[in-house]
Amino acid sequence: MELRHLRYFVVVAEELHFRRAAERLHMSQPPLSQQIRALEEEVGATLLLRTQRRVELTAAGAVFLERAREILAATEDAARQARRVQRGEVGRLAVGFVGSAMYSFVPDLLRRFREQSPDVTLRLHELGTTEQLRQLEDGRLDVGFLRAGRSRPELKIENVALEPVVVALPDLHPLAAKTQLTLEDLQGQPLILLTNGVAPGLRTALQPAIDRLGGDDTVVQEVQEMQTVIGLVAAGIGISLVAESVRELVRVGVTYRPLAGWGPSLRLDMAWRAADESPLLTAFVEMARAAAPAEGERGRRGPAPR
Repeated sequence: MELRHLRYFVVVAEELHFRRAAERLHMSQPPLSQQIRALEEEVGATLLLRTQRRVELTAAGAVFLERAREILAATEDAARQARRVQRGEVGRLAVGFVGSAMYSFVPDLLRRFREQSPDVTLRLHELGTTEQLRQLEDGRLDVGFLRAGRSRPELKIENVALEPVVVALPDLHPLAAKTQLTLEDLQGQPLILLTNGVAPGLRTALQPAIDRLGGDDTVVQEVQEMQTVIGLVAAGIGISLVAESVRELVRVGVTYRPLAGWGPSLRLDMAWRAADESPLLTAFVEMARAAAPAEGERGRRGPAPR
């Protein structure tokens, strides 16, 4: 028994007329009659009563018609779901992000992806770069927004934003009176930074500036969350060098000033497993590329998964 036999039977049962049914199916009447007889033989029951003047469903035929329709509907639904999976419209996606990414284009990207693909379950995880890399490699994350710092052979890493560094300092700090600052202005200032273990890419990017300011001895506090960095700045413990997008983290007692002249730029990268060919991941990566800032220099390392 094949699905086409069920379709033939349903059309005949709906028309109760072999010629009209054959016309709907775009076939001649004799082969249709033969297919229905073969179906009845395989089922082992008479499904249709045929006379010269009419065709009627038997009791067995009525039951078979109901189940045949269910089977055909289930088959079409399975095909429809398969097509949606192929288009990346259903499934689950685990997304990691460093805290500072929430002050970039990423929140808007997540909102628009959910609107476009409401049947996709997004599992969001705020994690440092090191932990994201670990979870990407072992399959717990599908894609991450991080500050990678260096390439990894098992991952595709693509730059999606390049931000200037700004200075976060207490409102009452003497340097807050200036509209912009230079590294020379910051000589001797105590620094509050994320730990190298949590944000290796960020620390690598900032290291030349740290060296010019006096080296690691100028770092008076290392923490694991950007909110903590800004909180300690508000408390007057020191100043910090942060990505420009962190300005969106408004905190009473903190002022942000641009860093003029020479200064590092901070990369925000998107990473995923090189071997992952999930259509859902492909759809997300392509949407992220479209949503990423167009301004500034952004390098790409590797195509989206296919």
